[in-house]
Amino acid sequence: MELTLAIVLAAILYFSLLVTCAVWFSRGPTDLVLLFVLVFCLFYGFRPLLFILGLDVPYPTELFFPEELPHLLTRTLLALTLYVFAAVVGIAAVTRSGTRGWAPFMTDRETDLRRALTVTLVLTGISALVSAYLMARYGGFGGVIVASKYDKALAGLYALRSVSGIGAIVAVTTFIDMRRQGAPSRLLTWGTLVCAFANAFFVFMWGSRGVLIVVAATLVLGLQSNRQRRPHAPRERVLVRLLVAVVLVIVAASGLRLARDTLSHGEVQENYAASSAWRQASVGTNSIYFDAAMLSFRDWPSRYPLRRGEDFYNGAVGVVPRVIWRDKPEAIPPGKWFRQVYEPRKLNGWPMGSAGVWYLNFGWWGLPLGGLISGLVIGMLAAAQRRKPRTGFNSGVAVITAVFVLPLGWDNQVLMKFVIWLGPMWLLSYYLAPRIRTRAGPSSRPASAQGGVPAAPP
Repeated sequence: MELTLAIVLAAILYFSLLVTCAVWFSRGPTDLVLLFVLVFCLFYGFRPLLFILGLDVPYPTELFFPEELPHLLTRTLLALTLYVFAAVVGIAAVTRSGTRGWAPFMTDRETDLRRALTVTLVLTGISALVSAYLMARYGGFGGVIVASKYDKALAGLYALRSVSGIGAIVAVTTFIDMRRQGAPSRLLTWGTLVCAFANAFFVFMWGSRGVLIVVAATLVLGLQSNRQRRPHAPRERVLVRLLVAVVLVIVAASGLRLARDTLSHGEVQENYAASSAWRQASVGTNSIYFDAAMLSFRDWPSRYPLRRGEDFYNGAVGVVPRVIWRDKPEAIPPGKWFRQVYEPRKLNGWPMGSAGVWYLNFGWWGLPLGGLISGLVIGMLAAAQRRKPRTGFNSGVAVITAVFVLPLGWDNQVLMKFVIWLGPMWLLSYYLAPRIRTRAGPSSRPASAQGGVPAAPP
Protein backbone atom coordinates (compact mmCIF):
# COMPACT_ATOMS: atom_id res chain seq x y z
CA MET A 1 0.00 0.00 0.00
CA GLU A 2 1.27 3.44 -0.92
CA LEU A 3 1.92 5.64 2.11
CA THR A 4 0.54 9.12 1.43
CA LEU A 5 0.85 12.40 3.32
CA ALA A 6 -2.88 12.26 4.07
CA ILE A 7 -2.48 8.90 5.82
CA VAL A 8 0.44 10.15 7.92
CA LEU A 9 -1.38 13.32 8.99
CA ALA A 10 -4.59 11.43 9.78
CA ALA A 11 -2.66 8.86 11.83
CA ILE A 12 -0.78 11.57 13.78
CA LEU A 13 -4.05 13.34 14.58
CA TYR A 14 -5.75 10.09 15.60
CA PHE A 15 -3.05 8.72 17.90
CA SER A 16 -2.22 12.14 19.35
CA LEU A 17 -5.82 12.48 20.47
CA LEU A 18 -5.74 9.07 22.16
CA VAL A 19 -2.46 9.85 23.93
CA THR A 20 -3.81 13.23 25.05
CA CYS A 21 -6.88 11.57 26.53
CA ALA A 22 -4.73 9.06 28.44
CA VAL A 23 -2.32 11.68 29.79
CA TRP A 24 -4.76 14.45 30.68
CA PHE A 25 -7.83 12.60 31.88
CA SER A 26 -6.67 9.35 33.53
CA ARG A 27 -5.35 8.45 36.97
CA GLY A 28 -3.53 5.22 37.72
CA PRO A 29 -3.27 1.89 35.89
CA THR A 30 -6.85 0.75 36.62
CA ASP A 31 -8.53 4.09 35.94
CA LEU A 32 -11.48 3.56 33.58
CA VAL A 33 -10.42 6.38 31.24
CA LEU A 34 -6.97 4.86 30.80
CA LEU A 35 -8.43 1.38 30.33
CA PHE A 36 -10.80 2.75 27.68
CA VAL A 37 -7.86 4.24 25.76
CA LEU A 38 -5.83 1.04 26.05
CA VAL A 39 -8.64 -1.15 24.76
CA PHE A 40 -9.36 1.35 21.99
CA CYS A 41 -5.70 1.31 20.93
CA LEU A 42 -5.69 -2.48 20.82
CA PHE A 43 -8.90 -2.92 18.85
CA TYR A 44 -8.87 0.24 16.73
CA GLY A 45 -5.18 1.20 16.75
CA PHE A 46 -3.06 -1.93 16.32
CA ARG A 47 -4.21 -2.70 12.78
CA PRO A 48 -3.73 0.76 11.21
CA LEU A 49 -0.18 0.82 12.60
CA LEU A 50 0.50 -2.48 10.83
CA PHE A 51 -0.91 -1.08 7.58
CA ILE A 52 1.14 2.11 7.80
CA LEU A 53 4.34 0.18 8.55
CA GLY A 54 3.65 -2.24 5.70
CA LEU A 55 3.50 -5.29 7.98
CA ASP A 56 0.04 -6.46 6.95
CA VAL A 57 -2.95 -5.70 4.72
CA PRO A 58 -6.67 -5.56 5.61
CA TYR A 59 -8.46 -8.81 6.41
CA PRO A 60 -10.06 -10.63 4.61
CA THR A 61 -7.65 -9.63 1.83
CA GLU A 62 -9.98 -10.56 -1.03
CA LEU A 63 -12.57 -7.97 0.05
CA PHE A 64 -10.21 -5.03 -0.43
CA PHE A 65 -8.66 -3.57 -3.57
CA PRO A 66 -5.08 -2.21 -3.44
CA GLU A 67 -5.89 1.01 -5.30
CA GLU A 68 -8.58 2.01 -2.77
CA LEU A 69 -6.58 1.37 0.39
CA PRO A 70 -4.85 4.78 0.82
CA HIS A 71 -8.12 6.70 0.57
CA LEU A 72 -10.04 4.15 2.64
CA LEU A 73 -7.43 4.09 5.41
CA THR A 74 -7.43 7.90 5.61
CA ARG A 75 -11.23 8.02 5.64
CA THR A 76 -11.44 5.43 8.46
CA LEU A 77 -8.81 7.17 10.59
CA LEU A 78 -10.60 10.52 10.27
CA ALA A 79 -13.97 8.92 11.10
CA LEU A 80 -12.57 7.31 14.26
CA THR A 81 -10.87 10.59 15.17
CA LEU A 82 -14.29 12.26 15.09
CA TYR A 83 -15.67 9.56 17.38
CA VAL A 84 -12.73 9.79 19.81
CA PHE A 85 -12.87 13.59 19.89
CA ALA A 86 -16.54 13.48 20.91
CA ALA A 87 -15.72 10.85 23.55
CA VAL A 88 -12.92 13.02 24.97
CA VAL A 89 -15.32 15.98 25.15
CA GLY A 90 -17.76 13.83 27.12
CA ILE A 91 -15.06 12.54 29.47
CA ALA A 92 -13.72 16.04 30.08
CA ALA A 93 -17.20 17.48 30.67
CA VAL A 94 -17.78 15.02 33.52
CA THR A 95 -14.38 14.53 35.13
CA ARG A 96 -13.46 18.23 35.12
CA SER A 97 -16.83 19.44 36.40
CA GLY A 98 -16.62 17.92 39.89
CA THR A 99 -19.47 15.51 39.25
CA ARG A 100 -19.55 12.65 41.75
CA GLY A 101 -20.33 10.12 39.06
CA TRP A 102 -22.17 6.81 39.31
CA ALA A 103 -20.69 3.35 39.90
CA PRO A 104 -22.74 1.56 42.61
CA PHE A 105 -21.27 -1.82 41.67
CA MET A 106 -17.96 -0.68 43.18
CA THR A 107 -17.53 -0.84 46.94
CA ASP A 108 -17.08 2.07 49.36
CA ARG A 109 -15.19 -0.10 51.87
CA GLU A 110 -12.50 -2.73 52.07
CA THR A 111 -13.45 -6.28 51.18
CA ASP A 112 -14.34 -8.69 53.96
CA LEU A 113 -11.75 -11.39 53.26
CA ARG A 114 -13.68 -14.22 54.93
CA ARG A 115 -16.75 -13.52 52.87
CA ALA A 116 -14.70 -13.13 49.70
CA LEU A 117 -12.97 -16.45 50.34
CA THR A 118 -16.32 -18.16 50.91
CA VAL A 119 -17.74 -16.82 47.63
CA THR A 120 -14.57 -17.83 45.80
CA LEU A 121 -14.72 -21.42 47.05
CA VAL A 122 -18.46 -21.79 46.42
CA LEU A 123 -18.30 -20.47 42.85
CA THR A 124 -15.20 -22.55 42.09
CA GLY A 125 -16.88 -25.67 43.44
CA ILE A 126 -19.99 -25.12 41.30
CA SER A 127 -17.85 -24.43 38.24
CA ALA A 128 -15.80 -27.58 38.81
CA LEU A 129 -18.91 -29.74 39.07
CA VAL A 130 -20.47 -28.24 35.93
CA SER A 131 -17.20 -28.59 34.01
CA ALA A 132 -16.75 -32.21 35.10
CA TYR A 133 -20.27 -33.03 33.91
CA LEU A 134 -19.73 -31.33 30.54
CA MET A 135 -16.42 -33.11 29.94
CA ALA A 136 -18.04 -36.43 30.75
CA ARG A 137 -20.96 -35.61 28.45
CA TYR A 138 -18.95 -34.40 25.45
CA GLY A 139 -15.82 -36.50 25.74
CA GLY A 140 -13.25 -34.19 27.28
CA PHE A 141 -12.02 -30.62 27.22
CA GLY A 142 -11.85 -30.36 23.43
CA GLY A 143 -15.28 -31.91 23.02
CA VAL A 144 -16.85 -29.18 25.15
CA ILE A 145 -15.13 -26.50 23.04
CA VAL A 146 -16.58 -28.01 19.87
CA ALA A 147 -20.05 -28.37 21.41
CA SER A 148 -20.08 -24.79 22.65
CA LYS A 149 -18.30 -22.75 20.00
CA TYR A 150 -18.88 -24.67 16.79
CA ASP A 151 -21.94 -26.91 17.24
CA LYS A 152 -23.80 -24.41 19.47
CA ALA A 153 -25.05 -27.38 21.50
CA LEU A 154 -24.80 -25.38 24.72
CA ALA A 155 -26.91 -22.46 23.53
CA GLY A 156 -29.17 -21.29 26.33
CA LEU A 157 -26.81 -22.59 29.03
CA TYR A 158 -24.39 -19.69 29.04
CA ALA A 159 -25.52 -18.67 32.51
CA LEU A 160 -23.44 -21.63 33.71
CA ARG A 161 -20.42 -20.15 31.98
CA SER A 162 -21.09 -16.84 33.73
CA VAL A 163 -20.73 -18.58 37.10
CA SER A 164 -17.16 -19.49 36.18
CA GLY A 165 -16.49 -16.02 34.79
CA ILE A 166 -17.69 -14.23 37.92
CA GLY A 167 -15.86 -16.82 40.04
CA ALA A 168 -12.59 -16.03 38.25
CA ILE A 169 -12.95 -12.28 38.78
CA VAL A 170 -13.93 -12.63 42.45
CA ALA A 171 -11.03 -15.02 43.06
CA VAL A 172 -8.34 -12.81 41.51
CA THR A 173 -9.66 -9.71 43.29
CA THR A 174 -9.70 -11.66 46.57
CA PHE A 175 -6.06 -12.60 45.98
CA ILE A 176 -5.20 -8.93 45.45
CA ASP A 177 -7.10 -7.85 48.58
CA MET A 178 -5.48 -10.58 50.67
CA ARG A 179 -2.07 -9.33 49.59
CA ARG A 180 -3.06 -5.73 50.32
CA GLN A 181 -4.58 -6.39 53.72
CA GLY A 182 -1.91 -8.85 54.82
CA ALA A 183 -3.87 -12.09 55.16
CA PRO A 184 -2.28 -14.38 57.79
CA SER A 185 -2.38 -17.52 55.66
CA ARG A 186 -0.19 -17.70 52.55
CA LEU A 187 -1.80 -21.00 51.61
CA LEU A 188 -5.25 -19.44 51.42
CA THR A 189 -3.90 -16.39 49.62
CA TRP A 190 -2.26 -18.37 46.85
CA GLY A 191 -5.18 -20.78 46.83
CA THR A 192 -7.45 -17.95 45.66
CA LEU A 193 -5.11 -17.33 42.74
CA VAL A 194 -5.32 -21.02 41.81
CA CYS A 195 -9.12 -20.73 41.96
CA ALA A 196 -8.97 -17.67 39.68
CA PHE A 197 -7.10 -19.48 36.92
CA ALA A 198 -9.15 -22.66 37.42
CA ASN A 199 -12.38 -20.73 36.84
CA ALA A 200 -10.82 -18.95 33.88
CA PHE A 201 -9.89 -22.31 32.33
CA PHE A 202 -13.44 -23.52 32.90
CA VAL A 203 -14.62 -20.55 30.82
CA PHE A 204 -11.96 -21.33 28.22
CA MET A 205 -13.51 -24.78 27.92
CA TRP A 206 -16.58 -23.03 26.47
CA GLY A 207 -14.33 -21.56 23.75
CA SER A 208 -13.90 -18.09 25.30
CA ARG A 209 -10.39 -16.78 25.94
CA GLY A 210 -11.34 -13.39 27.36
CA VAL A 211 -11.62 -14.27 31.05
CA LEU A 212 -8.15 -15.82 31.20
CA ILE A 213 -6.69 -12.66 29.71
CA VAL A 214 -8.72 -10.42 32.04
CA VAL A 215 -7.51 -12.36 35.09
CA ALA A 216 -3.90 -11.90 34.02
CA ALA A 217 -4.41 -8.21 33.19
CA THR A 218 -6.14 -7.58 36.53
CA LEU A 219 -3.15 -9.10 38.32
CA VAL A 220 -0.66 -6.91 36.47
CA LEU A 221 -2.65 -3.68 36.78
CA GLY A 222 -4.31 -4.14 40.17
CA LEU A 223 -1.68 -5.84 42.34
CA GLN A 224 0.16 -3.47 44.66
CA SER A 225 3.61 -4.08 46.06
CA ASN A 226 2.73 -2.90 49.58
CA ARG A 227 -0.20 -1.80 51.66
CA GLN A 228 0.43 1.87 51.20
CA ARG A 229 -2.30 3.21 48.92
CA ARG A 230 -1.40 6.49 47.33
CA PRO A 231 -3.96 8.38 45.25
CA HIS A 232 -1.53 8.78 42.34
CA ALA A 233 1.02 6.19 41.26
CA PRO A 234 4.32 7.34 39.68
CA ARG A 235 3.96 7.60 35.89
CA GLU A 236 7.04 5.41 35.34
CA ARG A 237 5.50 2.51 37.25
CA VAL A 238 2.18 2.97 35.50
CA LEU A 239 3.91 2.90 32.11
CA VAL A 240 5.80 -0.28 32.96
CA ARG A 241 2.60 -2.00 34.08
CA LEU A 242 0.81 -0.94 30.93
CA LEU A 243 3.59 -2.25 28.68
CA VAL A 244 3.65 -5.56 30.53
CA ALA A 245 -0.14 -5.82 30.30
CA VAL A 246 -0.14 -5.10 26.54
CA VAL A 247 2.55 -7.68 25.80
CA LEU A 248 0.80 -10.20 28.05
CA VAL A 249 -2.53 -9.70 26.29
CA ILE A 250 -1.06 -10.17 22.81
CA VAL A 251 1.04 -13.20 23.72
CA ALA A 252 -1.66 -14.86 25.82
CA ALA A 253 -4.43 -14.30 23.27
CA SER A 254 -2.36 -15.74 20.43
CA GLY A 255 -1.23 -18.72 22.51
CA LEU A 256 -4.76 -19.49 23.67
CA ARG A 257 -5.99 -19.37 20.08
CA LEU A 258 -3.42 -22.02 19.16
CA ALA A 259 -4.40 -24.10 22.18
CA ARG A 260 -8.11 -23.86 21.40
CA ASP A 261 -7.62 -24.97 17.78
CA THR A 262 -5.41 -27.87 18.87
CA LEU A 263 -7.84 -29.08 21.54
CA SER A 264 -10.93 -28.79 19.34
CA HIS A 265 -9.56 -29.87 15.93
CA GLY A 266 -6.34 -31.70 16.75
CA GLU A 267 -4.34 -29.07 14.87
CA VAL A 268 -4.15 -25.34 14.26
CA GLN A 269 -6.62 -24.25 11.59
CA GLU A 270 -4.92 -23.96 8.21
CA ASN A 271 -5.82 -20.35 7.42
CA TYR A 272 -4.51 -19.20 10.81
CA ALA A 273 -1.33 -21.30 10.70
CA ALA A 274 -0.49 -20.02 7.20
CA SER A 275 -0.80 -16.37 8.24
CA SER A 276 2.08 -14.10 9.16
CA ALA A 277 2.95 -13.50 12.81
CA TRP A 278 1.35 -10.05 12.63
CA ARG A 279 -1.86 -11.45 11.16
CA GLN A 280 -1.92 -14.18 13.81
CA ALA A 281 -1.50 -11.58 16.55
CA SER A 282 -4.34 -9.54 15.05
CA VAL A 283 -6.76 -12.43 14.72
CA GLY A 284 -5.67 -13.95 18.03
CA THR A 285 -6.50 -10.76 19.91
CA ASN A 286 -9.69 -10.15 17.87
CA SER A 287 -8.24 -6.75 16.96
CA ILE A 288 -9.62 -6.76 13.42
CA TYR A 289 -12.31 -4.26 14.44
CA PHE A 290 -10.53 -1.69 12.27
CA ASP A 291 -10.80 -3.90 9.18
CA ALA A 292 -14.56 -4.23 9.67
CA ALA A 293 -14.78 -0.47 10.17
CA MET A 294 -13.03 0.07 6.82
CA LEU A 295 -15.69 -2.02 5.11
CA SER A 296 -18.42 -0.08 6.94
CA PHE A 297 -17.11 3.32 5.84
CA ARG A 298 -16.63 2.07 2.28
CA ASP A 299 -19.96 0.32 1.64
CA TRP A 300 -22.51 2.15 3.83
CA PRO A 301 -24.69 3.87 2.74
CA SER A 302 -23.42 3.79 -0.87
CA ARG A 303 -24.09 0.05 -1.39
CA TYR A 304 -26.24 -0.95 1.59
CA PRO A 305 -28.87 0.99 3.55
CA LEU A 306 -28.20 2.27 7.05
CA ARG A 307 -29.70 0.21 9.87
CA ARG A 308 -31.53 3.23 11.37
CA GLY A 309 -31.35 2.03 14.96
CA GLU A 310 -32.27 -1.61 14.35
CA ASP A 311 -29.16 -2.91 16.10
CA PHE A 312 -29.85 -0.78 19.17
CA TYR A 313 -33.43 -2.03 19.29
CA ASN A 314 -32.21 -5.63 19.08
CA GLY A 315 -29.74 -4.96 21.88
CA ALA A 316 -32.39 -3.38 24.10
CA VAL A 317 -34.77 -6.33 23.78
CA GLY A 318 -31.85 -8.75 24.06
CA VAL A 319 -32.05 -8.58 27.86
CA VAL A 320 -35.30 -10.58 27.67
CA PRO A 321 -34.52 -14.33 28.05
CA ARG A 322 -35.38 -16.40 25.00
CA VAL A 323 -37.37 -18.83 27.14
CA ILE A 324 -39.80 -15.96 27.76
CA TRP A 325 -39.76 -14.51 24.24
CA ARG A 326 -39.21 -17.21 21.63
CA ASP A 327 -39.38 -14.73 18.74
CA LYS A 328 -36.59 -12.55 20.12
CA PRO A 329 -34.30 -11.29 17.31
CA GLU A 330 -31.45 -13.65 16.50
CA ALA A 331 -28.84 -11.25 15.11
CA ILE A 332 -28.26 -9.22 18.28
CA PRO A 333 -24.46 -9.09 17.89
CA PRO A 334 -24.08 -6.91 14.77
CA GLY A 335 -20.91 -8.70 13.73
CA LYS A 336 -22.94 -11.76 12.74
CA TRP A 337 -25.19 -10.13 10.14
CA PHE A 338 -22.34 -7.87 9.03
CA ARG A 339 -20.07 -10.77 8.15
CA GLN A 340 -22.86 -12.61 6.38
CA VAL A 341 -23.21 -9.66 3.99
CA TYR A 342 -19.80 -10.64 2.64
CA GLU A 343 -19.60 -14.34 3.61
CA PRO A 344 -23.19 -15.67 3.76
CA ARG A 345 -22.19 -19.20 4.77
CA LYS A 346 -20.23 -18.20 7.86
CA LEU A 347 -21.97 -18.67 11.22
CA ASN A 348 -19.53 -16.77 13.42
CA GLY A 349 -19.40 -13.01 13.11
CA TRP A 350 -16.61 -10.47 12.94
CA PRO A 351 -15.84 -8.31 15.97
CA MET A 352 -17.57 -4.95 15.62
CA GLY A 353 -16.70 -1.84 17.62
CA SER A 354 -19.05 0.81 18.91
CA ALA A 355 -17.91 3.43 16.39
CA GLY A 356 -18.75 1.09 13.52
CA VAL A 357 -22.14 0.22 15.02
CA TRP A 358 -23.09 3.89 15.46
CA TYR A 359 -22.05 4.62 11.88
CA LEU A 360 -23.91 1.64 10.41
CA ASN A 361 -27.09 2.75 12.16
CA PHE A 362 -27.00 6.55 11.84
CA GLY A 363 -24.30 7.45 9.32
CA TRP A 364 -21.76 10.21 9.95
CA TRP A 365 -23.97 11.87 12.55
CA GLY A 366 -23.79 8.69 14.59
CA LEU A 367 -20.05 9.08 15.19
CA PRO A 368 -20.13 12.27 17.31
CA LEU A 369 -23.40 11.18 18.93
CA GLY A 370 -22.05 7.75 19.91
CA GLY A 371 -18.71 9.19 20.96
CA LEU A 372 -20.30 11.82 23.18
CA ILE A 373 -22.64 9.30 24.85
CA SER A 374 -19.70 6.94 25.38
CA GLY A 375 -17.55 9.71 26.84
CA LEU A 376 -20.25 10.85 29.23
CA VAL A 377 -20.84 7.31 30.50
CA ILE A 378 -17.12 6.56 30.88
CA GLY A 379 -16.62 9.92 32.60
CA MET A 380 -19.45 9.21 35.06
CA LEU A 381 -17.99 5.81 35.92
CA ALA A 382 -14.45 7.18 36.23
CA ALA A 383 -15.55 10.07 38.43
CA ALA A 384 -17.26 7.65 40.83
CA GLN A 385 -14.34 5.21 40.70
CA ARG A 386 -11.93 7.90 41.89
CA ARG A 387 -14.02 8.36 45.04
CA LYS A 388 -13.83 4.66 45.88
CA PRO A 389 -11.03 2.81 47.72
CA ARG A 390 -8.40 1.20 45.51
CA THR A 391 -9.35 -2.35 46.42
CA GLY A 392 -8.80 -5.47 44.37
CA PHE A 393 -12.56 -5.82 43.95
CA ASN A 394 -12.88 -2.33 42.48
CA SER A 395 -9.89 -2.94 40.21
CA GLY A 396 -11.50 -6.14 38.93
CA VAL A 397 -14.81 -4.39 38.31
CA ALA A 398 -13.00 -1.62 36.41
CA VAL A 399 -11.21 -4.12 34.16
CA ILE A 400 -14.34 -6.12 33.28
CA THR A 401 -16.22 -2.86 32.67
CA ALA A 402 -13.55 -1.70 30.23
CA VAL A 403 -13.05 -5.07 28.53
CA PHE A 404 -16.47 -6.73 28.55
CA VAL A 405 -19.13 -4.05 29.09
CA LEU A 406 -17.79 -0.85 27.48
CA PRO A 407 -14.79 -2.06 25.48
CA LEU A 408 -14.92 0.74 22.89
CA GLY A 409 -17.68 2.88 24.29
CA TRP A 410 -21.46 2.53 24.35
CA ASP A 411 -22.70 0.04 21.75
CA ASN A 412 -25.94 -1.84 21.22
CA GLN A 413 -25.08 -4.69 23.62
CA VAL A 414 -24.13 -2.67 26.71
CA LEU A 415 -27.40 -3.41 28.55
CA MET A 416 -27.03 -7.16 28.00
CA LYS A 417 -23.39 -7.13 29.09
CA PHE A 418 -24.28 -5.03 32.12
CA VAL A 419 -26.77 -7.68 33.23
CA ILE A 420 -24.29 -10.51 32.62
CA TRP A 421 -21.24 -8.95 34.27
CA LEU A 422 -21.94 -5.91 36.41
CA GLY A 423 -25.29 -7.11 37.74
CA PRO A 424 -23.76 -10.06 39.64
CA MET A 425 -20.80 -7.96 40.79
CA TRP A 426 -23.21 -5.31 42.07
CA LEU A 427 -25.09 -7.88 44.15
CA LEU A 428 -21.86 -9.41 45.43
CA SER A 429 -20.54 -6.02 46.48
CA TYR A 430 -23.23 -5.80 49.18
CA TYR A 431 -22.08 -9.10 50.67
CA LEU A 432 -18.34 -8.72 50.23
CA ALA A 433 -18.14 -5.14 51.54
CA PRO A 434 -21.27 -4.46 53.64
CA ARG A 435 -22.47 -0.86 53.66
CA ILE A 436 -22.56 0.93 57.01
CA ARG A 437 -25.85 2.58 57.89
CA THR A 438 -25.21 5.98 59.42
CA ARG A 439 -27.12 9.19 59.78
CA ALA A 440 -26.69 11.72 57.03
CA GLY A 441 -23.96 14.21 57.71
CA PRO A 442 -20.31 14.97 57.02
CA SER A 443 -19.12 11.99 59.05
CA SER A 444 -21.17 9.56 56.96
CA ARG A 445 -19.05 10.11 53.88
CA PRO A 446 -16.57 7.32 53.20
CA ALA A 447 -12.96 8.32 53.62
CA SER A 448 -12.33 7.25 50.04
CA ALA A 449 -14.37 10.23 48.88
CA GLN A 450 -11.86 12.59 50.46
CA GLY A 451 -8.61 12.82 48.52
CA GLY A 452 -8.70 9.25 47.27
CA VAL A 453 -7.80 7.69 50.67
CA PRO A 454 -9.63 4.36 51.09
CA ALA A 455 -12.08 3.71 53.88
CA ALA A 456 -10.93 1.70 56.86
CA PRO A 457 -11.92 -1.96 56.83
CA PRO A 458 -14.77 -3.00 59.08
